[in-house]
Amino acid sequence: MGTVLKVIEKETSGVSFNSYKYCHDTTDRSGIDYDDNKDIVWKEYGETEKLTKPVNLKDAADARRGYPSIFSFFLDGSRYTYKVDDMSFQKNVYPIIAGQIGVGCCERRNLRLQPALLFESKLVIALPDRAFSTDWDGQDQARPLLEKINNSVRLKGRPLIQFNDLLIYDTNKDDKFERKGIAKIQDYMVELEKQLVADLVAAGKLNESNYLIKDGSLDYQKVSTKKNKHALNLSSEHIRNNYRRVIGVSKSFDPTKCLVHGGGSNSNIIANLKLYERTPAFRYTSSRADVDFCIWYLRIREARHTHSIFDGVLKIEKLIVTEKERIHGIETDDINNITAYLINERNPVCYGSDDRWANHLYPIYLTEQYVKSKYLSNDLFIQLF
Repeated sequence: MGTVLKVIEKETSGVSFNSYKYCHDTTDRSGIDYDDNKDIVWKEYGETEKLTKPVNLKDAADARRGYPSIFSFFLDGSRYTYKVDDMSFQKNVYPIIAGQIGVGCCERRNLRLQPALLFESKLVIALPDRAFSTDWDGQDQARPLLEKINNSVRLKGRPLIQFNDLLIYDTNKDDKFERKGIAKIQDYMVELEKQLVADLVAAGKLNESNYLIKDGSLDYQKVSTKKNKHALNLSSEHIRNNYRRVIGVSKSFDPTKCLVHGGGSNSNIIANLKLYERTPAFRYTSSRADVDFCIWYLRIREARHTHSIFDGVLKIEKLIVTEKERIHGIETDDINNITAYLINERNPVCYGSDDRWANHLYPIYLTEQYVKSKYLSNDLFIQLF
């Protein structure tokens, strides 16, 4: 058992089982990880034109080649999570989950992608609330434990390595506690993403000529500030202000959750998209915040070159900002313009380097690779425990 676990065991009166340690992200897992997990009902149009069939934007994309793109910033958040032990607290056994988190934003200047305009890297540990003697409603007990953990790590001769936070997952329900620990680390990453976007807006970086592409959905789940001191729960007004010039692009989505109003699935429409075609845009009202989104789907790779019919299809989100947009939808010309520029971000690709190559926009792929390059190796990280 490593130094960190010994400190946790001693300070919490836990009992370690010295379980096998592994990284979830490198372990073979069945199933698909989707960027979203919510039903999206195609009920109302999100654009001004009431389109009844897909729109091909190849000519529009070709016409924009050679001109500066409206996309200047690219944001990606990434995390690796690790099962590092099982410990007994108060006569029950719970998993100890650790994580490496990286959030970075790259900027394109003079047609070249510049790394690390903004970058955050964090190391965290997720413990069950039963690790503490009283009900947890703050960091009163976690803070001194974190200090002792970091002191122990420094004693191992690695002064530059320290853990940034202890996260607490609840054990009130008999859910899968390992997933709860991973979810805490995911929420922590999301808060870093939200803060980075807020920093870009505060610096005046985003405008009509300089959009941000964010990897993944814009529909953030609300996080309790009582249980997460890092939560940045913005008001609807602040969300609209911060995400006015942000486009969310999801590499993977659950096609069974794209529903027709009244029942049934729209997945057939998405599957039948031809290269460079987009679906009509529909409005989606978030159940997590008082904001509306415009959502559409775009094929950037031919299905015959991919493993699955949904490979090469992106889910695209834009926040509906004004009251006029809420009533009438976003201008169809604006959606076509955004989509055409997105098509031109698809090449070159990362053949052989990533199984998700068909769904990558290349600047996002490079940003993701930059973020992951800052991680400690899995072996070194696990050895801390």
